[in-house]
Order: sequence, then structure tokens, then C-alpha cells
Amino acid sequence: MSTIPLANIRAAIFDMDGTMIDNMKYHQQAWQAFFRQHGIALTEAEFKQRVSGKKNDQIFTSIFGKTLDKVTEQRYTEEKEALYRQLFRPYMQEIPGLTKLINALHERRIKTAIATTAPAKNREFALRELQLEGEFEAILGDEDVTNGKPHPEIYLATAQRLNVAPDQCLVFEDSPAGVAAGKRAGMTVVGVLSSHSALELHEANYLVHDFRDVTLA
Repeated sequence: MSTIPLANIRAAIFDMDGTMIDNMKYHQQAWQAFFRQHGIALTEAEFKQRVSGKKNDQIFTSIFGKTLDKVTEQRYTEEKEALYRQLFRPYMQEIPGLTKLINALHERRIKTAIATTAPAKNREFALRELQLEGEFEAILGDEDVTNGKPHPEIYLATAQRLNVAPDQCLVFEDSPAGVAAGKRAGMTVVGVLSSHSALELHEANYLVHDFRDVTLA
């Protein structure tokens, strides 16, 4: 259980994949299926290092060893994400306590937002299935930034969209790259231990197994 003081907090920003939904193994299955179709094999360690928390264009550059043209990049993205949605749809559910926490934040007049590398179709898919459409003041994705996590750009851009100073933002993240991005943005970061260990998320200010472990003070 982590008690998080909100005295100086005006906004809570959520990563999506692995943070709001426990979907990383389905992303991994989709990536592995995609890689197999393209004659590529990755170990678990390589997946965490080269794929987890990264933007798709970063992943493609790392895996294929070159920057792809935009048409090919978009085609590969659609191919992989369609595989993911097909695999995950029967198992879609929130990380326990998410909706209750969002409601508690709203009751305290804390703004809420999403800052994710998930493409638009995946964001719409998740929010629709979780019945959380309309619950966030801002939603920023891959297309809104140039630099992927661990660069802080997406968190700084989200704070700006909310008209809130970075040091008044609370971030919920599940990946080392995401935690680093939030910290580099000057924000308080809660690491959600859904897909990475406490050691891997050691930079976070707080660690929780799921949102039931969060107490707002």
C-alpha cells in the first residue's frame, strides 16, 4: 500500500499499456507473431530491452536495423496492432482499482489524462471496452510527439495541454522507459508492477502492484 499526498498535485497522467490494462503479454504475443511473419526471433530479455515502452517507429528501426519509410511503417503498425486487438479482446479488463481511482481523483478535482505510445485505434478500443470514454481531459498518443519514452516530451506536452506545471503532475507508469520519462519531466511517478519488477522500476517515487494499493492523502 502506498499513501500518495495530493497537496501539490493538480493532474494525474496515466500511461495505458501495462498501466491501465494488463495487456503486455498480448502485445508481446502480437509482436512475436509479427516478427515470425518477418523471419525475426527475440528472447524475453531482448523484447523488454528493444520493445517494451517504445514507440512503434523506434521498435521497427531497432528490429530492422534501419529507418523505414512512412508507408511501410504504417502498414507494419496496422498489421501488428490488428493482431494485438484480436488476441486481447476476449481478455480485456482494467488493472484492478483503476476506475475507482479515477473517480476518487475527479472527486478531488484532480485533472486526469492519458500519455501513451498506443496508436489511436488501440486507445479507442481500450477506452470503449473499459467504458472510460469521456473520463480524461486530455489524451496524447504516438502522433502527438517526435520523441518516444524515456524522453519526457509526451509528459511535458500533456502537462501543457492540461495547463498544469510538470511538478504538479502525478504519473502512473509500468515500464522503465515510462518511469524515466516521467521523472525527467520533473513529475512524481508511481510505478505499477504489472509487467516489470520493483528493481526495474526503482526510479519511481512509489511502487504499487495495482491501483487497489493506492491511498490518496
